[in-house]
Amino acid sequence: MAEITAARPFTLPIIGAISEERQRTIGICLALMVVVFAVYWFAGPKETAYSYQTSQANNLLHGHLDLLPEYSRNIEVLERVLYDGKGYCYPPGDARAYQAPGTPETPDCKTYMQHSFGPAFMVLPGVLIFGKEMNQTLVSVVIAAMNAPIVFLVSRSFSTKLVNQLLLTMLMMFGTILWWVGSNGGVWFFAHTTATFFLFAGIYFAIRRPNPLMAGAMLGAAFLSRPTVIMSGLFFVVAFLPLWLESPTEERPGWRINFAPIANFVAGIAPFLLAGMYVNYARFDSPFETGYGYTEQIHQDFLKVVYPHGLFDVSYIERHPPVALEAMPIFSKPGTVCDAATGMDCAVIRPSWAGMAIWATTPMFLASVFTGVSNKWVSRVGGAFIALSCLFILSRALAPYFDEAWKTQDVEWGLHLAPFWVMIAAAVYFALRNRDRLVIACWLAIIPTAIIISTFAATGWAQFGYRYALDFTPFLWLLAARFIGDDLKWWHIALITLGVAVN
Repeated sequence: MAEITAARPFTLPIIGAISEERQRTIGICLALMVVVFAVYWFAGPKETAYSYQTSQANNLLHGHLDLLPEYSRNIEVLERVLYDGKGYCYPPGDARAYQAPGTPETPDCKTYMQHSFGPAFMVLPGVLIFGKEMNQTLVSVVIAAMNAPIVFLVSRSFSTKLVNQLLLTMLMMFGTILWWVGSNGGVWFFAHTTATFFLFAGIYFAIRRPNPLMAGAMLGAAFLSRPTVIMSGLFFVVAFLPLWLESPTEERPGWRINFAPIANFVAGIAPFLLAGMYVNYARFDSPFETGYGYTEQIHQDFLKVVYPHGLFDVSYIERHPPVALEAMPIFSKPGTVCDAATGMDCAVIRPSWAGMAIWATTPMFLASVFTGVSNKWVSRVGGAFIALSCLFILSRALAPYFDEAWKTQDVEWGLHLAPFWVMIAAAVYFALRNRDRLVIACWLAIIPTAIIISTFAATGWAQFGYRYALDFTPFLWLLAARFIGDDLKWWHIALITLGVAVN
């Protein structure tokens, strides 16, 4: 045994090794997480009736991939998936069977959750302790708050100034619909919250600390929460391009593919894709059937008008721009009655549950379409036309106040939205011309994701803002962060502040 020669003062080597700057960064990250948690929690509902992922986790712990009433909460309000091993069905004597005449009632018919399993896996530890009564909204708020330090750390890639970094963090955490979605905690919104967290974690491992293995794992985890976000994988392909593709050198004249980082990225994402496929197969006998093919809503007669061509179809694309780019708050004249039973007057301005335009809830995202556009005249002319388009859309929202009835949807060919499409095309053009890898990567995440989302029959329904946009909001934020950088102007602060006020 080695001889103890002298006593030395006790120290914490890990803490002692952390530089003052690193300690300061850790302190800011912790403070941001605490502040965001407090605001989200105390300003939010603190509970949800739609804790489907908690019910799913509780059923998993009891050995069931399907949902049983004794292990579930509020199962009667579920968006049910019904499957008996052969096809869509109803359990014998089901109270809703009349809504889909001709559907067989079979004793093997089981009820499943429609939504992805990722968030259910995440709440397993909490459900193990608290059971099906675990507060899913509390978990949602915690995960949403965990975005704050990651967003702050990523913002340091765009600005060296602390004020700018904090403003960029405030933009994401309080100036986007993540605030409302994360505070809600209901099944749809919980999935968005977890997917947003993992997307930002993936961005961190692509920009701040490049690591293809971890970035792939984070994208895979986001996929298990919201399958549509898999389309943002192109962002990581482009972001890691210097690792995949080695440029020519004096010793080696040609380009060379480096397969190691590619293998690492695939190794990161593969387990999550395989897990999702396994769960699908175990429930519906196909690795590619998520359950949406057996979801109750597309079989109900009274909803056929919503799903005339099934869940996904290119004809549905036209439904989404009116929400994503045009939907405004509801303006009412003072004294307008909203509730005939109570005689309650409408608020002069209130959110529309059908949705609100992305730029209405987060005005700073208008800058995203100008990021990387190196021609000042294109930016100025494009900015002027987009401003006119926004003012026109807002004026139509105010039309009921002036007893006018027609809306922006009455404009032929949607020409009032042309400035948006033209500027997005210009942003992509300049990014390609200037070989701007970050901007190219962001648009390769945003555009395919938005297209896939737009082929879905629904547009989000009861929501604040356009919730589907959260699938690509992290990349809109990246473009806005790049646009601001170190050059913070008064109107940047004004737009960020306006976004916070709206949310």
